[in-house]
Amino acid sequence: MPKPSFENEEGQTILYDTVREAMDEQHYPMQLVGDAAKAVEAAVNIGIDSHLEGCFMPVLGDNFEWKTLPIGKKVTTTKLHCKVSKGSLPVLLRRLYEVEGELREEACRLADDILSTLGLREE
Repeated sequence: MPKPSFENEEGQTILYDTVREAMDEQHYPMQLVGDAAKAVEAAVNIGIDSHLEGCFMPVLGDNFEWKTLPIGKKVTTTKLHCKVSKGSLPVLLRRLYEVEGELREEACRLADDILSTLGLREE
């Protein structure tokens, strides 16, 4: 049975285990706005997919929450605060590379950026 993996934009195969080993902590934290936040929201909202995998597993400590940051009575921005477990991050990355439509470019860029922060993508 092949090990779970996904392909990045360059067609390179990345093993789920490689992503998990590269994570320093149990969770990968992110705060996102704009199309990057929309891409993650779309990927997470798929639920269990055809791979029988999910990327929102509260039992593993995953958390995705929209927070509005006000200053006084004015709203400055709304951010998607994410805490993604080692078990869920590879699935989220795969799904980001699979996004189609108008969010595709931003989703792939975000996945590339996450891999870069983990030392798994050369610039």
